[in-house]
Amino acid sequence: MLQQLLSIPGAVVDWALHNITATLLLVAAATIVVSALQSWMTPIPKPIVYEPEKCGDITAATLRKYDGRDPYLPLYFAVKGEIFDVSKGRDFYGPGAGYAMFAGREVSRALALMSLDPDDCCAELADLTPRQLDTLQEWLDKFRQKYHPVGRLVPEQRLSVQQLAEHDGSDPTRPILLSVRGTVYDVTKGKEFYGPDGVYPFAGRECARALAKMSTDIVDCTDDIEGLDSAEKSQLQDWEGRFYAKYNIVGTLIDKSGMTPAKGT
Repeated sequence: MLQQLLSIPGAVVDWALHNITATLLLVAAATIVVSALQSWMTPIPKPIVYEPEKCGDITAATLRKYDGRDPYLPLYFAVKGEIFDVSKGRDFYGPGAGYAMFAGREVSRALALMSLDPDDCCAELADLTPRQLDTLQEWLDKFRQKYHPVGRLVPEQRLSVQQLAEHDGSDPTRPILLSVRGTVYDVTKGKEFYGPDGVYPFAGRECARALAKMSTDIVDCTDDIEGLDSAEKSQLQDWEGRFYAKYNIVGTLIDKSGMTPAKGT
């Protein structure tokens, strides 16, 4: 075999090597072209951009839910009633951060005073100097440039039993409300449960006892929780947690004297 190979003319060997080299180069070039075409034809994925959702008008009690402790909720605070989504500033305002006391609060006074005292996280501005008010406005302008405004802070309502009853879902122009131990929730987005065609007759009513007893009897739609056993009380606390997580708090239920009924234990 070796003798046969050695007997092959050099020109033939050169020709064979030339063709092999040319073939390899052609394959390499084709591979490059195919790869380039695939890259050109494959769409480049767009970068993910965080787009905050509008929260609309919410109360201070609802704003407190957005303090960063729930990782599934955005991070909010309010300045002069304007609510900002500061989720991208979590390193500053998230739990354990240097300005964590601002999260979930109205912080106008704290900004005006350049204060980190949680007691200054409020909207009280009456006693501030013109210079302090200017400082507040400067902060507000900065936040408007950096963060997305998502809603407005509105006062909590104080509703009588009669006023609450007007929000039973029968009037489509009114939100559907219910009360649990004096805390009034807007459950309009759960109208399939609490609306006129829903299975729970709780709209427009205080329903603490009914929730504790898992009852749909109108007679149990009351804040009277006397005589409940430990399992029923635990059931009520579970329901309170669910409503707090899912629905906005719009105010409190008051009795005939104008006071919020005391919550039982």
